[in-house]
Amino acid sequence: MTQLFCRAWTCLLIFSSLSLSAQETHWRDTLAAAVKTDTRRVAQGIGSLQTGLEGLRGVVSPLGEGDPIRWAQGLPGVTTGADGTTAMYVRGGGSGNNLFSLDGVPVYGYSHILGLTTIVPTQAIESARLTKGGFEGPDGNFTAAHLRIVSKTPSMTRRTGVALNNFLASMDTEGPIGKRFSYQLSARISPLAWEYRALRGALPSLLGGLDNFSAGVGDVYGKLHFQIDGTQSLSASFLGSLDQYGFNMGEDSHEEMGWHNLLGMVKYRREKGRTDMEVTLSGNAYGSNQRQDKLFRGKENHLSLRSTLEEYCLQTGFYHRLWKGRFLLSEGVNLRYARFEPGQIGEEGRRERTLLAVAWLQGEYRIPDRLSVRLAVRGNHYHNYDIAIWDNRTRVYGDTGVHNDPELSFSAKWNFTKHLALEATADRMMQYYHTLEGLPVGWSLDMVVPTGEMIPQESAWQGNAGLSGQFGSHSFSVGGFYKRMENLIYYKYSQALFSGVLSKWEKHVELGNGRAYGLEFLYEFQQKDWYARVAYTLSKTTRENFPSFYEGRPFHARFDRRHVLNATAQWRGLSATFILQSGHWENGAAETYEMPLLGDISWQADYYSGVNNYQMPTVLRLDLGYQFGFKTGILSHQVNVGVCNVTNHFNPFMLYFDTQTESWKEIALLPILPNFSWRVSF
Repeated sequence: MTQLFCRAWTCLLIFSSLSLSAQETHWRDTLAAAVKTDTRRVAQGIGSLQTGLEGLRGVVSPLGEGDPIRWAQGLPGVTTGADGTTAMYVRGGGSGNNLFSLDGVPVYGYSHILGLTTIVPTQAIESARLTKGGFEGPDGNFTAAHLRIVSKTPSMTRRTGVALNNFLASMDTEGPIGKRFSYQLSARISPLAWEYRALRGALPSLLGGLDNFSAGVGDVYGKLHFQIDGTQSLSASFLGSLDQYGFNMGEDSHEEMGWHNLLGMVKYRREKGRTDMEVTLSGNAYGSNQRQDKLFRGKENHLSLRSTLEEYCLQTGFYHRLWKGRFLLSEGVNLRYARFEPGQIGEEGRRERTLLAVAWLQGEYRIPDRLSVRLAVRGNHYHNYDIAIWDNRTRVYGDTGVHNDPELSFSAKWNFTKHLALEATADRMMQYYHTLEGLPVGWSLDMVVPTGEMIPQESAWQGNAGLSGQFGSHSFSVGGFYKRMENLIYYKYSQALFSGVLSKWEKHVELGNGRAYGLEFLYEFQQKDWYARVAYTLSKTTRENFPSFYEGRPFHARFDRRHVLNATAQWRGLSATFILQSGHWENGAAETYEMPLLGDISWQADYYSGVNNYQMPTVLRLDLGYQFGFKTGILSHQVNVGVCNVTNHFNPFMLYFDTQTESWKEIALLPILPNFSWRVSF
């Protein structure tokens, strides 16, 4: 299967290089007032950073315009997995320790087009905020960071747009329905299969053994907003996405893989007097699948593996302004009912139902331009009901986990001069859904499993403090953090995640602890035509107490990078981004790997004989872009052109086991990649 990943990526990158194709933010979001959709500046803080739509679009990416993940990956305290994809590691946590949400509702399979972008269309976004510490009361069920996407309220002015880039064609529209209703619709589809057929006929030698490539990739988003009166509103929205790929690797091999999302929500809001209210009902269905038909060592092998997660949520919040607005008090309840089917092979596997009930209380005291102090407490009640499915018979095993855990988040900011402020945050967080990370390319194929009989809840506590300031066009923040993590989940066969071994995932999970500490720095400069940002992180992240790794002693965590530097400069429409990331260490269980397929076939792969056995090279990358707009009659045009990885630096990110040669090899992603995006609106 790992050869499939390399071939699929190579195919995508060839397609792109030859392509010729042409404020709904609540008052409790304390940084929202600093965000304007026509600015690129980040609303700074050592615990939370926020930007508007233009800040997202200005990021150079393979799709011609940025998205929330690309923007977040350029901030301090954040490192990436595979260079150029959507995997993200924040302050020592794993990629599965982050929460990605749309209007406060979790989205579990957020990557799109093999990790090149996210499933939320850019046109639907009002703002994005990355919170790394000092979390708010409604937050929970994660231990690292929250990337919160806020959708915009559909405009009462009618507008329609179409867009085309290397990998997607899209159309969106919004406008009024009468005097109180407004709507927005967006649909995107990828022409990957058509590009493959064109390239296959013109330059067949470039595709090697890749044959019969098929791709079904697209998404649709809709939102209906009803302004009941001057104080009340009701909105309903949905988001659906599909990524499905299939192709042959030779005459005796057929591969299929994919994932999908379906998310719907209804939100009621009332802002009246001193108390505001918000109620959200949502449903979320996420699934991934893989199929292999392969001749290996003279024997036919068939694998059909799927995983699903269905979640239904009720979220309520009440927000009170007291003492002339200086004291803000809020409280609420979040209820989540979920059904998991991890690692299903046919009708065999495991099903689990869970209930997560959270009550939260938050208080914030403000002295304008001088002091802000916030404290949030949460009480979690988690219940797992384990159901096993075997040979079409259902056996109920009863309760496999009941947990009652408190959480706490604190943040404070003191402006001791007009231009300088001291900030500090502290958090104690719990996580009940866990991700068995596989190949770190940012695809949504990693398996999500619940806390239960085999796996306890993960937990983390962290603290950070620092200094922030603004002097005219210059702003900065600098601080340090320390983090301790417990009961971290580590899947021993992560290098071969997509194989028959995954059906018995419970046997190959190990628990341990982690530690992370470091310094973060962010500088920004903005004038009329100029914008510059420098983000730097100096950090160290270790894992320890894992029985199969280094006899329980500390070792480098996955994608622990000592130095991470992201520097961006923009002048009018021109932009340049330089990225430097220290090479990470490859780790494996301190034992000989047995790499099984279905049936009785297995082989020994003894490359990984310990920890820290190979350090990858330093990542060096330069991205260039240019944005410009013009009008022709009633049409407004916005064009983004650029080149990712101008220096064509060879960026190996991991080693993998080749089942044909039965040897370990390197994978490198993101060679030099031209990108193009053209949007027309009227």
